[in-house]
Amino acid sequence: RVHPGKCFRLCTEDAFLNMLEKQTIPEMQRTNMTWTVLQLKALGIDDVAHFPFLSPPPASSLIRALEILYSLKAIDDQGNLTIDIGMPLVQFPVEPRLG
Repeated sequence: RVHPGKCFRLCTEDAFLNMLEKQTIPEMQRTNMTWTVLQLKALGIDDVAHFPFLSPPPASSLIRALEILYSLKAIDDQGNLTIDIGMPLVQFPVEPRLG
């Protein structure tokens, strides 16, 4: 806010000051990383574990994403995108399990 004015809250001031977190957890650290990992692989970034995320997700999220992509046969044993399933999945703007 840069000018004087009114502030409308959707909760009481007490709840705002005492119950809400001061800072929320970054979305990258709390969401499913499967689609993100698939997109990084498509861009040629093979080592997603060492990608310089601004807010790095937990390693368990990246491992789970790789496991899901492998179970969908979107990546092979070496972690490369498969031509028959992985590449077409990249083109769908949906979660890989739905593609």
